Amino acid sequence: MRNNHVVTASLLALSLTVAGCAEVQRAGEDLARQSGNPRLAGAIHGVGNVVGSLFPIGYEEESSIGQAMALQVVARYGGVVDQPELVRYVNLVARAVANTSDRPDIPYRVAILEHESINAFAAPAGYIFVTRGLLKQVRNEAELAAVLGHEIAHVSQKHILDIIQRSKRLAGVTEAGLSYATSNPAAFKNVIDGAVKKLLDEGLDQGKEMEADTIGEVFAARVGYDPEAYVGLLTRLRELKGDDRALFKTHPNFTARIEAVQKTIQGKHLTSTGVILQERFSRMTKRV
Repeated sequence: MRNNHVVTASLLALSLTVAGCAEVQRAGEDLARQSGNPRLAGAIHGVGNVVGSLFPIGYEEESSIGQAMALQVVARYGGVVDQPELVRYVNLVARAVANTSDRPDIPYRVAILEHESINAFAAPAGYIFVTRGLLKQVRNEAELAAVLGHEIAHVSQKHILDIIQRSKRLAGVTEAGLSYATSNPAAFKNVIDGAVKKLLDEGLDQGKEMEADTIGEVFAARVGYDPEAYVGLLTRLRELKGDDRALFKTHPNFTARIEAVQKTIQGKHLTSTGVILQERFSRMTKRV
């Protein structure tokens, strides 16, 4: 009779696991093992692993990940630029673009990294970084808006979260899900280290980068910035470094990106507005 109760309880745990109850899942595994039924315990455990990978990451968890990644980015790049007016200006442009994005309801924070490399990054929950070196290559506000639009698109499309969601077990997260990792320092560190490695060292896949270019271009155009501005920036960067991935080692080559952006301009019927705001940009960035 006891075995029947154990099996019934374990089957209930299996069904609740599908509903996302990790605590019940673990209890069911224990009951199944106690009953001498390791196969059932394995089934409950296996379903938990599969289902856990399907659950979306909530904003609270996303924010914890973004903050932790941001700290590593700042440390890796030697700190941030301490120019309040410039930082405020860049954040105002970002906020304008973010308001037209698919996730306008979360806070976006832009920091300028004290680094001469030419790059930009986005961590989950709206943490965005632009290097001093990249700002030196930007000539007007429309180009800046396009750069920020690219990074905002990474956030709105949850690109890093998608990578974490698909690989979190490899980073040491158990079937309890990412909420377990955020309360377990060792597991959480594995998640963050893996995400930062992907972001800064390996780079996102080209599909995600192309998507960020094309979606970000639309976001900036919605504000009223000239969509051709981004093409101008990418073209200058290609002239500067060619299609050498050493410049944007975490991005596809410039030729492919320019073609994708031009295709978006045509396909989305983004008309030239002439709004580039070069004078204002030059005034605000004169100390870069």
